[in-house]
Amino acid sequence: MKLKLLVLFVLSLMMAACTSTIRLQVERTPTLDTRGVRRIAIVPFTSTTSHSIGRDIAQHSTLTATNRIQALNYFTFVDNNVINQLRRRNENIEGHVDAMFNGVVTNITSQDSYSERQVTDRKTGDTYTVSTYTREVVVEFNYYLTRARDGSIIGPVYKRGNQRVSSDRSSGLTAVSDMARSIVENQMRYIGRDVAPYTVTETRRLASDTSKNKEIKDLMKSADAQVKAGNYRIALDHYLVIYANHKSMAAAQNSVILMEALGNVREAASFIQTVYGETGNPMAQRELARLNRILADQAMIADEFGDARTTVERVAVYASEETRKVLPRNAKVWIVNNASNNNMVTAVIDNLTADFIRRGVGVVDRDNAILIATEQSFQTSGMVSDSDIARIGNAAGASHIVVIGITGTGATRRLQLSVLDIERGVPILQSDTSEAWRL
Repeated sequence: MKLKLLVLFVLSLMMAACTSTIRLQVERTPTLDTRGVRRIAIVPFTSTTSHSIGRDIAQHSTLTATNRIQALNYFTFVDNNVINQLRRRNENIEGHVDAMFNGVVTNITSQDSYSERQVTDRKTGDTYTVSTYTREVVVEFNYYLTRARDGSIIGPVYKRGNQRVSSDRSSGLTAVSDMARSIVENQMRYIGRDVAPYTVTETRRLASDTSKNKEIKDLMKSADAQVKAGNYRIALDHYLVIYANHKSMAAAQNSVILMEALGNVREAASFIQTVYGETGNPMAQRELARLNRILADQAMIADEFGDARTTVERVAVYASEETRKVLPRNAKVWIVNNASNNNMVTAVIDNLTADFIRRGVGVVDRDNAILIATEQSFQTSGMVSDSDIARIGNAAGASHIVVIGITGTGATRRLQLSVLDIERGVPILQSDTSEAWRL
């Protein structure tokens, strides 16, 4: 009986070894919700531990995190000193950075121990004492991001690592500081997966048909041969035909794997949805749920992480698109800043101006002394009438005026934009409070 079970086990391993495997690239969203974060400043780690090397490990943690995150080539780095200077001047930092990366070393402990054991030499029969010195170090830390918009916390991620070394003499033990640094580096190996989208490689093994139908088995074998030859498209066509004619779940499962390998996840989800409707098979239901999760991740990555533009750039492009919809051909605009000392609005205007010029929209030179004085009066008192602005803008050669301001704070902050037709003296566009204008 045992021999029979062993034979069956070996045969099952041989059958598994004969089935093909396919490596797939799968996109994943980061552990932390860093949607909308593309410009970051690395704030030096702090240490709350009483250990004497706490400051050294905090500095090493800062350096390690910086190097690992920079290697992603995903974020734009902003010097933390610049952010500190802006804060000291009570200036808004949102026009410069989306979030600050922070970290805290919370614990560093080390423990040394000593043990002895008696060892007998097999050749001589002599017995002697072997001394063993052991050192164990534990390091705990966490890191998180703080959004510049509203100070909300993204995270934190907690890390704890330990390392043990032994030697036959106490002087041979690795220094605690070196061990602590090694622990930090090891724990930050995958920090990129915590803060940015990433791609993993998954290996999928093609399913084998378990029926006793020789025709199906021969067809599956032929399709598998195409997979091994790298002819995924031909193999997929084979599996689809096998499923259509015989309702083989193995063929359906392999079809899904090949569709994924060919980059057609949505097609795979649609196909397995049909299979589930036709068969009610639990495997099809599980595959559908898995594929829907992948599609959801892909959509989030494309919508929330895929756009390399900053919030300011995104809103400026949207503002340009909406404004150009109402401007006549050959229009010339004067862009008025109605937000005093707001770096974010200034950045929007700079981006808006650049986009107008790229799109062939004429823009009045904002260095005109009269225009600057009018803008300053508008910002400080708000008493400049539309007719006065129109008159001055017309004298400067503008046909339309674009007034840029800001409303709300934090999550409710929106760019406020209005467009005035100078000739008719009427507004032709006024921004609303939708998400498209959110800064």
